[in-house]
Amino acid sequence: MSRIRVLLAKEITQIRRDRSMFGILIVAPLVQLLVMGHAVTTDITHIDLAIRDNDRSYHSREFVRAVTASDYFTPTMLGGSESGDADMLVSGRAGLILVIPSGFSRALVAHRPTTVQVLVDGADSNFAVVGLNYLQKAAQLFSARQVRAVARDLAGRGVPLPGIAVEARAWYNPDLRSRFYMVPGLMGVLLLVTTMIVTSMALVKEREDGTMEQLIVTPLRPMELLIGKLAPFIVIGFAELTLALAMILGVFRVPLRGNVLALYFYSGLFLLSTLGLGLFVSTLVKTQQQAMLVAGFFVMMPFVLLSGFFFPVENMPRPIQYVAALIPLKYYLNIIRGIFLKGVWWPDLWRDALALLAWGVGILSLATLKFHKRLD
Repeated sequence: MSRIRVLLAKEITQIRRDRSMFGILIVAPLVQLLVMGHAVTTDITHIDLAIRDNDRSYHSREFVRAVTASDYFTPTMLGGSESGDADMLVSGRAGLILVIPSGFSRALVAHRPTTVQVLVDGADSNFAVVGLNYLQKAAQLFSARQVRAVARDLAGRGVPLPGIAVEARAWYNPDLRSRFYMVPGLMGVLLLVTTMIVTSMALVKEREDGTMEQLIVTPLRPMELLIGKLAPFIVIGFAELTLALAMILGVFRVPLRGNVLALYFYSGLFLLSTLGLGLFVSTLVKTQQQAMLVAGFFVMMPFVLLSGFFFPVENMPRPIQYVAALIPLKYYLNIIRGIFLKGVWWPDLWRDALALLAWGVGILSLATLKFHKRLD
């Protein structure tokens, strides 16, 4: 322990003197969390909706008012020739074009079904699906009001109409705010990026700075050297977690329904994986540029894409799901989202916790076996 303490003091002094390192470890992740936390949202509002009303009747105006009543759409009324409608989609001036046919009002007054046409910019499939869903929901609400008037007339004549009432309730996130789901996951991604990149360059930096020779001649064992390298970054990781947690609760107002100590405990297991993975990468490369390339392209990119941060793992092909099962970030995202939104604890998270523990112990053991106290 005395040898490890000496190495730990050396690492802390080195980090304290390197002001750029402090910016990379503490300031940059918080700035990224603040900026990207406002950007990572799957909620789509203020869709540019162009409306061509060929009926120009009371019912068509009421239908337009029902569709544009919420902030989902930003309406623009069209006039003149229809030949330029497609150009609005191509140029991006409109995401959807709603065309109300002539005879729309006559069909409704005669209690006949009628249709409207919707042109959609399908370049962004998610946008198209969400926009159509909003429109369909608004049309259903408008139709329900029309049917309600007919139902009263039929009921007065003794003709019953069957009705089905659907009530929906969203648990854990009643307002369905995607930020509540994305921002905690973003914290996990930033924790992975910062801790793994720095540790992946830890041993390589010693070689490039010419201080590896000094460490080799010391009585430090390989395990002691790795512990001394890891310990400062564990402290930095928890400090970064604390600052990120304060920002998530104070700035983004994401509810924390679970136990804070549980969050720190599981985050410690995740740090074992990220730091161990960074050290393992450091034993494979010769320069810091190589470390950045391997850590960024071969580790972080597939980790983020296959962890469920952007896309649900359950929607991926079966072979890709098997690959995703080997990614520790996947289990950490399940944990922090469960703690933040559902308030769960060990009975619901023990499988994810054991996966993180196995990953951390395995990769640290592999890094220890791969590391040797020699320059080659």
